[in-house]
Amino acid sequence: MTLNSHHRTLFKPSALALAIASCTLGSTVYAQEESVTELDAIEVSAEEASATGTSPIEGYTPEASVTGTKTSTDIKETPQSISTVTADEISDQNAANMGEVLRYTAGARGETFGFEPRTTFLRIRGFDVATSGLFRDNLKLANPGFAAGYSLEPYGAERIDVLKGPSSVLYGQAGPGGLVNYVSKRPTFDTRREVRVEAGTNELMQGQFDLSGAVNDSDTLALRLVGLVRDSETQVDYVNDDRKYLAPSLTWQPTDATRLTVLAHWQYDDTQPSQRYPLEGTLDSNPNGEIPDNRFTGEPGYDEYTRRESAIGYEFEHHINDQVTVRQNVRDYRNDVDDKSVYTSSLKSDKRTIIRQRYDSFGRIDGLNLDNQIEVEAKTGAAEHTLLIGLDHQDIDVSSKQYYSDTTTNPMELDIFDPQYGSAIANAPLQKDEDSKLKQTGVYLQDQIRFASWTVTLGGRYDSARTSTVDKLNGGETHREDDEFSGRAGVNYQFSNGLAPYISYMESFLPNAGADANGNPFEPETSHQYEVGVKYQPTTSTLLTLAYFDLTRENYLTTNPSTFADEQNGEANSQGIELELRGRVSDNLDVIASYTYTDAEVTHSSTPTEEGEPLEYTPEHEAALWGKYTFHSGPIAGLGLGAGVRYIGDSYGAYSYGPNDLLEVPSVTLVDAAITYDIGQISLGLHAQNLMDEKYVATAFGSPWGSSGTYGTRREVTGSVTYHF
Repeated sequence: MTLNSHHRTLFKPSALALAIASCTLGSTVYAQEESVTELDAIEVSAEEASATGTSPIEGYTPEASVTGTKTSTDIKETPQSISTVTADEISDQNAANMGEVLRYTAGARGETFGFEPRTTFLRIRGFDVATSGLFRDNLKLANPGFAAGYSLEPYGAERIDVLKGPSSVLYGQAGPGGLVNYVSKRPTFDTRREVRVEAGTNELMQGQFDLSGAVNDSDTLALRLVGLVRDSETQVDYVNDDRKYLAPSLTWQPTDATRLTVLAHWQYDDTQPSQRYPLEGTLDSNPNGEIPDNRFTGEPGYDEYTRRESAIGYEFEHHINDQVTVRQNVRDYRNDVDDKSVYTSSLKSDKRTIIRQRYDSFGRIDGLNLDNQIEVEAKTGAAEHTLLIGLDHQDIDVSSKQYYSDTTTNPMELDIFDPQYGSAIANAPLQKDEDSKLKQTGVYLQDQIRFASWTVTLGGRYDSARTSTVDKLNGGETHREDDEFSGRAGVNYQFSNGLAPYISYMESFLPNAGADANGNPFEPETSHQYEVGVKYQPTTSTLLTLAYFDLTRENYLTTNPSTFADEQNGEANSQGIELELRGRVSDNLDVIASYTYTDAEVTHSSTPTEEGEPLEYTPEHEAALWGKYTFHSGPIAGLGLGAGVRYIGDSYGAYSYGPNDLLEVPSVTLVDAAITYDIGQISLGLHAQNLMDEKYVATAFGSPWGSSGTYGTRREVTGSVTYHF
């Protein structure tokens, strides 16, 4: 990949860090040559290797995670709620996108707007994390101002971790809800090879492969290649969902003490925008009937959404001795999105003719992430310390152009109940043309202190962020600087029976773009959370988590309904309870169960009628249950039966300049099912999502000038054949 000039500059501190590490390693080697008995050999057993936060997991339950602490720490020892979706769960449920991956996860919503083929909209504990909380291999995927968008391929993931609550202490600027960390499949030194073909509803045709193993007799070099090609239509007319994905990776491990893993991926998506429909005909009644959920409201041949995404990076780790480990993680990436659409603007008085607008958006994100770490194991009296010292940096270039049409000169009218396409596409003047640069550097320190059965986790971080924006349309240029400290503290106690109660406090910050009416730059928004809970892990294959949280978001921007100017006085609070079980109940039965209660409301706003109103897109109650039973003996050995039920409670849409409870979205219960059969090296699968084919409204949004609703995903059935060799 060709690097931009600012990327070449950024590699200088990276090279410096490597040089420092090399000098340290060199001095260590020299000392060993002078006194060969000074250090003991470092041995890593298979059991220890399997307990890392990136290695393959059998079943639905992880033992350790690197997402919560950036060290390989037992889940029950981390004083924060973490959910992990494993590759086995993704396969058993045949999840095709990130929204489907998170369906059975407590506290997280991945299908906020229902049917959505373009990108991933994520919410955790009532707050959006799509623009600031999406990570890949512990490095951030930036998306300032939603300039582009990501739709990560589940087949390429070894696991997906959901860290709930403010997490700036380790990851820098982020929103209040938390983050989602996509952990890529890495090379394995044991051979793993499979090829799979799949066909199903909406003329789906898909092929995929996963090839991994050592390539030399000394087991020091391993390669992995993961790929997928999909050609598919969707439940909406004229909307396809095509994808090409390729992810090569390499691991070089010359000794037990040193490992270098190179990770790369390339992805191309070709689809069309999701559809928004008038509220009258979706949530509300319409004298012309209910709007069909396969209705396309754009213009065939014009609407398009394409994404070109690529990345390459590496993870380097070296154990200097039993006490000191150095790491460096780097990724250079690009995300290019072209989004062209004709969408519903309003409904005329005849309740069947919609007025449409043209919206085109072209965004590009170029980013480079760097994270240097030193981990030190030490003792002070009876206390054992895992000390983590880190310095990370991100350098982001963003380009964004947006075009909007008005509805007066060419309203592009369409009868939504009897569409006749072919309207002339309205002229859309350029409304936004901006180039932005973001440079953020953070220094963080974390100490995990263990004594007896107690673990105390303390962390602090200082961030310096610099942003510049060039308005190429109007000729303006703005610069801003933000410096912020974030902290975290947590305590847990581990009983010998696997019970581990905990309590924690954590903070985060997120810079705000723009200035107030007086020209003063906005301060960063902040958030803090108190959490108390208990984790129970009687065996390595079963984990139960119960958490209560009190999360507050402060200083976010709201719009004055009189002047339409942004004001920095928004505040919202989210309190709730999450219960989640992931485990192997018996040798035959794997189970996931979750329940979420969320009481989230706006506590302060520029629009007084919004205060006390529920947060948008956040059901008060959600519950899910999934189980898969596999026969290991007898005449039907190899047969697996899976079933799941998901309950999404009543929620409220987003209503601008007014109360959200004007847009109440009713609850829905959905059923999923799966049948698998393993015959030697062949695996057969039949999966169904929304088995009962429920038609439902996923959410709504609007203003006094008009409101819209979106539909959820209808029944999808797929059949697959996998060959393992």
